[in-house]
Amino acid sequence: MDVKKLFSLENKVAVITGGSKGLGLMIAEGFAEAGAKLILCSRKLDECEAAAEKMRALGVECHATACDVAKEDDVKAMTAFALKQFGKVDILVNNAGMAWGDELEDTPLERWDQIYNTNVRGTFLCTTEIGRNMIENKSGKIINLSSMTAFRASDPAIAITPAYASTKGALATLTRSLARYWAKHNITVNGIAPGIFPSNATKGLDKKEKEMEAMIPLGRLGYTDDFKGTAVFLASPAADYITGHILVVDGGMLT
Repeated sequence: MDVKKLFSLENKVAVITGGSKGLGLMIAEGFAEAGAKLILCSRKLDECEAAAEKMRALGVECHATACDVAKEDDVKAMTAFALKQFGKVDILVNNAGMAWGDELEDTPLERWDQIYNTNVRGTFLCTTEIGRNMIENKSGKIINLSSMTAFRASDPAIAITPAYASTKGALATLTRSLARYWAKHNITVNGIAPGIFPSNATKGLDKKEKEMEAMIPLGRLGYTDDFKGTAVFLASPAADYITGHILVVDGGMLT
């Protein structure tokens, strides 16, 4: 296959949760540029519609729908919406997530439950609902958003994130496990573990940009062009023989 076709997403349908901003929007942009048809979902429909309009300006079909991934009824409705629009889902990106930074002993149980409901339960719900269509079609690609904190604790001078990190560790383990069990359905399951990318989730760290850059061997934070190609690669035919892998995109922080 020609290498350009290996990285093409033409005629593919992708669902991106949390696709209205941050890393989700970066992924959506990359997928649109690669030719994919898109379903973007997030809790705030107006923000999702604005993001979808940007994708349509890139020349692809894109629909927005409201969805709280922690709610089973919302996920069922979102899946039905995607199948009504396109009849199939080829790619699922479980990006919707919630960040939380605090000492574990100061983390309220309510907040612990909230981040697990969004980050872990939400991934379970979306994966099982959309996964049924992939199993039926004997084809699919699932990309879960983990984090470098799944592999190494963040520097306490920057952020303290034991609760958040534990959810991302759960997603890394789920990715590897499900990759083994769903390989028989011709479904690949991979993850991306981003380092520090400016987004809503890292807004509170803006004042520590110089300190964060000093921790990164490449000497800078990550930006859209550093991230979207990674997602396109894992979603494309170029990664057909890769499954159960967590690709770290962190400028060398884990070295």
